[in-house]
Amino acid sequence: MNKHFTALLLLISFAGFGQRYEFDTYSEYQFKKDEKTDVDKTFEFSNSKDNSYILSVLEKGKNVTITFLHASGQKAMLKMSKEDFFNEESIIVNCSSTEKQDLSNAKNSVISFDFQKLNDTIIKKDTLQHYVIRSVDPGAAKESGERHFIIQKSTEFHLPNVTPGTIPYFCWASGKTLPSGLFRQTYIVKDEELLEKMILTDYKKLKKVLVIERGCKY
Repeated sequence: MNKHFTALLLLISFAGFGQRYEFDTYSEYQFKKDEKTDVDKTFEFSNSKDNSYILSVLEKGKNVTITFLHASGQKAMLKMSKEDFFNEESIIVNCSSTEKQDLSNAKNSVISFDFQKLNDTIIKKDTLQHYVIRSVDPGAAKESGERHFIIQKSTEFHLPNVTPGTIPYFCWASGKTLPSGLFRQTYIVKDEELLEKMILTDYKKLKKVLVIERGCKY
């Protein structure tokens, strides 16, 4: 049986009781965890009008590791071939690949963190907005570090693509100011060391659908 037809049948069978998430934006990043690690290539699929969920894709040779995160704590992770992932518009995830995270600490930390606007940053002749989130307690800020967000020009069509379920996401959701837009760069500075740096290399409109089996037990 044709694999595209099979995928369609699966999608139809899940449509009645599955949780369906639609993505309309594809972003490609270079990711470096710290100064000692190599640069990885990673992709994100997001919904420009709903940033409560995101699909992150880490490329490793001919395979990809897919991680779905939702602000409710729902998480799904699976591996598949890179070719299959990009050839199929719809991805089906069963309960064995899902789990529920406890995000209460991140939610409760909102009162301790805030966004601050820094001076604009110039990257390749582009003048870009630069924000940072840090603890409002100077002592705690040194211990927790600070995450920087540099916003790509002309991407106001997209809500801030902060990772759902994190402190920055819940700060934004609570009404703390962070402009809309994809991030040209995002990175953490802790103890004067640069960590988890992501650099945007490409973005475009691209549809992807994720369907997660309903009724998963956590």
